[in-house]
Amino acid sequence: MSESESIHSSGGSSSSTTDLGVSEASLELAERVALRLDIYDKPAIFNMLSSRAKRGAGIVTVSILFWWLLIGNSSSDDLSIGVSEFFDLDYNEVALAVMVLAFLHSAFGDFGREMGSLVPSLISGFMIIMVLLYVGEPLVTAFMSDSLEVNTGLWRSLRLALVGAGTVYGGHLIVDAYLLLWLRRFLEANEDIVLTPPGEHEESITTE
Repeated sequence: MSESESIHSSGGSSSSTTDLGVSEASLELAERVALRLDIYDKPAIFNMLSSRAKRGAGIVTVSILFWWLLIGNSSSDDLSIGVSEFFDLDYNEVALAVMVLAFLHSAFGDFGREMGSLVPSLISGFMIIMVLLYVGEPLVTAFMSDSLEVNTGLWRSLRLALVGAGTVYGGHLIVDAYLLLWLRRFLEANEDIVLTPPGEHEESITTE
């Protein structure tokens, strides 16, 4: 979306960022968020914000409960065996690390994409690689050594994959909710700005 396609005053004429007192970076971020989420009016923003915040928080909470019930309080796991080669973490600590790294992967990745910034995206890539290494390590260890049985390694990797996937997905929804909150506040602070889908404005130009 170009600036003239996405910013209009209430009368329908184009307005520049200088006239509206809005920074170009803020406007471009608002355009990217609106375009990616396909949302352009305030009532829809309110509804999507609430929905994604609730779903994201719920999924992350379920992941934490899953860790607490099946990993943190599991009496079937001997934490003295299968210690990770990466920073010498036991299985319970690995599960916590997977959840933290998975959430940070979502946060850095989404913000890096929306901001068009390289460093957060690089950090996000490092985070997801560490998550994958931790998730696959118990199963690989079970096949490559005698310290873990194959069934134990498979069950450990499966649980790590579930808490990691849940935290990644929940994290994406929470970041989306935060970006929608920012977009709502941006539009409220700049009431002369109206974001419209590119197709709709192209049609209005044609009819004129």
